[in-house]
Parts: sequence; C-alpha cells; structure tokens
Amino acid sequence: MGVILIANLSANGQVLLAGNPAHAAPPEALGFFIQKAIEKGNIVIGRKTFDVLQQFPGGASQVLPGVEIVLLSTTGAKSDHKVVDSPAKALDYLHEKGFTDVIVGGGAGTFNAFLEDGLITEVYFNTIPMIIGDGGIIGTNDLHMKFEIVEHKLLTRSIAQIHLNKI
Repeated sequence: MGVILIANLSANGQVLLAGNPAHAAPPEALGFFIQKAIEKGNIVIGRKTFDVLQQFPGGASQVLPGVEIVLLSTTGAKSDHKVVDSPAKALDYLHEKGFTDVIVGGGAGTFNAFLEDGLITEVYFNTIPMIIGDGGIIGTNDLHMKFEIVEHKLLTRSIAQIHLNKI
C-alpha cells in the first residue's frame, strides 16, 4: 500500500501547524493537499488538522467531497468519521475499504506516528518562504529513513515542492 505524506514546511524545516494563524499555508499548498486527497479518495489526519478543516464553510466533508476521512487520535476524539488510535489501524481500515494509496495529511504528530512505524512510502514537502521558531518537527527519536528525489518544482513563485520516494 502506498502511504503518501503531504506536509507544509517553513524554509527552516519546521511544520506549519494548522491551528496557528501565523502558520497559514498559501491557498495553492492547501489546494494541492485537497487535490491529492480527492484523487486518492481518502486522508488520515489528526484532530487539530480536522478541527481547522471543520472551520471552512460546510466543514471537512465539504472541503473534501467524497473523501474517506480517518482521524488518528490517541485521546478518543469523537467524530462522524472513522477514528483510530494507530497508523496500522488507519491503514487496515482503508485497505478493507479497497484503497491502494493513502494520504497522510498532518499534523506533526500524525506524520511522526506514520514515520516511526516505517509506513511512509512517498513524501511531498511544500516549502513556504518563512522562518518560524514554533512549528512542529518531522522526525523524532532515532528515526532514519532514506528517500530519493522524484521531482522538484515551484508550485508558485512562493512555494517550492519536493517529491520523494522511499528507497
């Protein structure tokens, strides 16, 4: 199963946190995230990222029409969507639904849970030209994974994207 991580990063490599208004990613980065989730038909996100999507008109279901939304929460979040407490349970659930690729859309805790379990096969990093000191960190503990660059491009004049595949 392909497990695709999509993250918006500052120029100094910190995750732009969805709940922090100073970390707002440009609409084009959000559009890429939404496009990939709709293309694959699913997304796994943490509660804080879900809460931000709920603030849009019509909520997460309107922003991601037809997308199977899975919340990764170890605190027992309540939702009309599927809630799981581990990346493996998210993948099992989506596999049972017939998906062959899964989008992991954040936040930092969700990214790290999938990375620490060695489940990420592909990554899109959207780098936004800002330097922050209060973002999330991708890669904790003794994590060591190798990737190869598949593509790099400018999404806009203000967003550099790098696409990686796990070696």
